[in-house]
Amino acid sequence: MRQKQKRAILASIAIFAMVVMAAPVMAEPSDHEMPAEDDIFWTLFAQMTHPTDTSGCTTAVTNYVNGLGYDAERTQAELQGMLGFCTGIAGMPADMQSSMVAEGVETSLFSNSNWHSVTGLYFQKSENGLPMGRISFNQTIDFMTYRFFNFMNNFGNLVQFNDGYISLNAAMVPEMVNYGASFTMYGLDQFSEQPDIYVTAENGRQMKKAVEGVDLSDLSWNSAEKSLTFTPEHFSAFRVVQKGSKVKSMKITSVTKRNIRYNARKNDFKIKVKGRNLRKAGVGTSCTLGFEHAQAVRTSSNGKRIICTFEMADFSTLGYYPLAVSVPGIGEVTRVNAVRMR
Repeated sequence: MRQKQKRAILASIAIFAMVVMAAPVMAEPSDHEMPAEDDIFWTLFAQMTHPTDTSGCTTAVTNYVNGLGYDAERTQAELQGMLGFCTGIAGMPADMQSSMVAEGVETSLFSNSNWHSVTGLYFQKSENGLPMGRISFNQTIDFMTYRFFNFMNNFGNLVQFNDGYISLNAAMVPEMVNYGASFTMYGLDQFSEQPDIYVTAENGRQMKKAVEGVDLSDLSWNSAEKSLTFTPEHFSAFRVVQKGSKVKSMKITSVTKRNIRYNARKNDFKIKVKGRNLRKAGVGTSCTLGFEHAQAVRTSSNGKRIICTFEMADFSTLGYYPLAVSVPGIGEVTRVNAVRMR
């Protein structure tokens, strides 16, 4: 058992080092394999204050190896092989920051020295030097955990900014609603007055006109800056429209197949989604199951049905997965526990 544990942690270190060095933040989800949530890696990682905390890392690794009960000679040999992890992981923040800058994402994360207690956290997306949207958190966040590293690792998949549109895939990060987030949309030059906001309903299945005090609060329109700031009461997609205008709202009515047997010999599987307004001419519909994008999406011309094809290999972890259907700049609808892999 101890030898298996040792091999497992070495494999985790190798995988994670490859991820953070080769594809640190904004690559496709398939490039972001991380150690499993119950992997010993996260136990060691939690004992560091920051990825650059080499001293804390060395202590954690040393204590782990000493606890394996090997003789002195073997213990020293194991330490020699594992302590390189501490040096390799220290470069993670710089690589992450470089990757995010390249994607036009600004964040305050890297100014925090203790990633167990990140304060004043925000993410702001820009294009061609112009800000599009910003998510700010007024609560303290522990980023030295599997859950929040998964968020960072899949930031480009979880968070979308478009002209007058902002969303966060709440199905994958449900606890983030408790961290006092506020959204800001920039560049709303097409509006001469405060626009209306459409939002994905709390059940995720349809979009509706947002109600202040129910769907959002602290609504503030800056007419000079042409920006809109608000605090969401639940994470979802928010879209601004001309005041008083009517919008065709997206909706999911059914998802099939609900149960899928994992079969490593199969290349892919298909999910059929029925609803309304799941398509807009000239805009691509995306379909996400868990963190994974569909490799192909077929939509009916009336927007009432889509078929999403996923790679079977991406779902070897059994359990329930949430489904999200998104039309960028138009809206997003979700279904929690939509599909069970068994």
